[in-house]
Amino acid sequence: MKQRNEEGSQRIMVENGKITDEQDRRYAVLANAVTLIANESLVLAQYEATAQQGQFAKLCLESDKGVFDKRVNQVIEHLGGPPEFYIVTEDQEQKIPPGDNYPEAVMREVFSVFSRARKSVIRAHLFQAGSSLITAHPNLLNFPDNPTKQVWFIEQAQAAFWEHAEAAYIWLYSFWDRLGQVLDFSFFNIRKFDQNGFTSVMDRIHLNAVPMDDLLKNSTSWKRLRSFQTSEKEDGLKWLLQRRNLIVHSLHLHPVQTNEESVFKSQYNHLEIAYRDKLRPKSPEEEAGLLLGQLNKAGDLFNDFLTVVEFSPSRKQDRFLF
Repeated sequence: MKQRNEEGSQRIMVENGKITDEQDRRYAVLANAVTLIANESLVLAQYEATAQQGQFAKLCLESDKGVFDKRVNQVIEHLGGPPEFYIVTEDQEQKIPPGDNYPEAVMREVFSVFSRARKSVIRAHLFQAGSSLITAHPNLLNFPDNPTKQVWFIEQAQAAFWEHAEAAYIWLYSFWDRLGQVLDFSFFNIRKFDQNGFTSVMDRIHLNAVPMDDLLKNSTSWKRLRSFQTSEKEDGLKWLLQRRNLIVHSLHLHPVQTNEESVFKSQYNHLEIAYRDKLRPKSPEEEAGLLLGQLNKAGDLFNDFLTVVEFSPSRKQDRFLF
């Protein structure tokens, strides 16, 4: 039943363990939602903290952050961004030129998207570990006695992993598109970025810039980046693009059932069987491993990306204004 306090406000009452009012039930659900949202960041941080050292790659180690930030600032200046400071005389103080904020903006976007991709991978990894434990040991939770409801809870836990895995693949490929945006500006001064993805920009650099620059052509960083871009292995970009396209355009991630085999084959019947099998959704544990491989590749190649950007024509502004 409902009671009112001295001020006349409504107070939630519970009878026999059940909330008696529809509005009160909604309040309880919202309270659970707040708890879930508040706990997610904490649980993700705890899960990452208990993972093996370096399991989830970062763009730089905390111990190297000072050196890394300085390198990124140098790249931004190379692309025409304003220097950290100008050296001027008093009579020149009002003549400081306006800086180009685009390089800093696109680099900031790179870091933001990598952070989202990394968090998505950690979340998928967490849900894989949790759903696997629930499936193997349902007695870990206080499930309803109804077997049908127990099966439903387990299925929902498994489905949640696949949803997070899909988001992680999409964000991982989005990260490479952001790098393509920087490269497009670096080498071709193109700021509008619609359809020219990372692969398209890399191909244009290969055709136009590499033949005219032996240092770039022979650069280890360029070779590593180009090798990743053209690789069909499961830690390569071609595979990641195919997996991302599978999710976005054709088939959601889940173990492919026999009655869905024709849908999967119809999308990739032009590929060799061995490569098609690489694209097939795997077990949750294997999918989590693939996501980790792609994340670690992104972290490993980021310094190579910065080096390649530095081979582009310099737009660096003079900080001395005399």
